[in-house]
Order: sequence, then structure tokens, then C-alpha cells
Amino acid sequence: MVTDLTKIWISNIDKKAAKVRAMRILKVIKKYHKRPKNILELGVGLGVVLAHFKKYNMYGLDLKKDFIKSAKNIVPNAKLFIQSMHNFKIRNRFDIIFSVHECINEVKPYKNWEATFKSSYNHLNEGGLFIFDMRTKKHLEFLKKQTVKLERNPSGYVYDNTVVKGHKLTWNTIYFKRIKKDLYKIEKDRYSEFVYPVSKVKKSLSKDFKVLEAISFEKGHKVMFVCRKL
Repeated sequence: MVTDLTKIWISNIDKKAAKVRAMRILKVIKKYHKRPKNILELGVGLGVVLAHFKKYNMYGLDLKKDFIKSAKNIVPNAKLFIQSMHNFKIRNRFDIIFSVHECINEVKPYKNWEATFKSSYNHLNEGGLFIFDMRTKKHLEFLKKQTVKLERNPSGYVYDNTVVKGHKLTWNTIYFKRIKKDLYKIEKDRYSEFVYPVSKVKKSLSKDFKVLEAISFEKGHKVMFVCRKL
């Protein structure tokens, strides 16, 4: 059963942002891999990014069952799994494994980041690419100063209150889902992300991968690692 919160996420899908994330990945794939066939997305969510990879054999995994259920409607030809990023086990091997929308930041503790790197390494073909993006400490500093406000979205309104404590970022989100005119239903969401130094992450990656690029974007608030299996 798809939860009410997931239904809100579905209502608020930003197809334009999903395409931007997909194009960012596709650009580096074109640059560093000649003929990829099998592609796996970690943290596939609702499948809106994976939907831009239809010329490949598509695979995806996510820990949330209702996300996978919903993703099947968007990418019906993809093979989807309910598994965690840090300890997934799939029989297939891949040319590309990627993760976007800073999904890695939701993994805790840091040893599970390293486990994610190792699991990805073990599932890649020789010369395969591992690509993911993450928040940086610059983004944490920005959020510390951010003014909280009520924003309109397709399902109604959303109130995002972020709390930064050390390297931990906690999201306290309240959705006001429009039922009918002047009548709203409240749904709450709360989760945490963890932000680590780019240098620390690069050092961990270098144990098994050649780091081809660490691409800074959104004014340095985020970085995308492009790595090749050694």
C-alpha cells in the first residue's frame, strides 16, 4: 500500500529537476564509457531519473517498498529491488552504478558509506563507473542561515525547517495537502542526513576506485564524484 506521504511526493514530482539530474549523469557516462549496457540506480525513489535511461538495461533499488511500487509504474521495464545501498546483493553486474539527489547523505554511519562504495565496486564490471552526488559543508553553512518559510507546491503547501548540528542535517517537514478549497490535511516527515568532508570521501573512494572527477555544482553546495573501478 502506498502511504499518504508517498502520494504527496508523487504529486510534487519535479520532472524538470529529474531531467537535469539525469543529464548530468548521462554527460559523464558519454565522456568516460563507450558502450554501457547495464545501469543500476541506488536510491531509485519514484523512478523519475531512471526513466531517462531507457536505451539501457535499467535496474534500481530503494529501501522504501512504496517507492519501489510507485517506480514500477514509471519505469515498468526496469528490474527493481527493495534493498539498502550499503549492503545490496544482486546477481547482475553493471557498467554504471549511480546515485543522485544526495541519497548517499541519508546513509549512516560513515562506515556504511564505505560499505556502499565496496558493494558498488563488487557489482561493477571491469572499467565500470560509480557516480554519485553529495552535499558539502558549504551547504550546511548555508542552511544554518536560511529563513524558514511556507512554500506552495502542486499538492498544497510545504514548510521545511532544517536543523544543523555538527555534520548532521535534520529535515522537519510539514506538508499541507489540499483536500478541497480552504481544507488541508497535515502530513509530517522527519529524517536526517550526514555531511562529511569531500577530502575524506575521496580518500575512501581511492581504495578501490580511480577518482576521475569531483565536479562541484550549485555554487559548491554539492559535488559529484565520477569514479572508475580499478
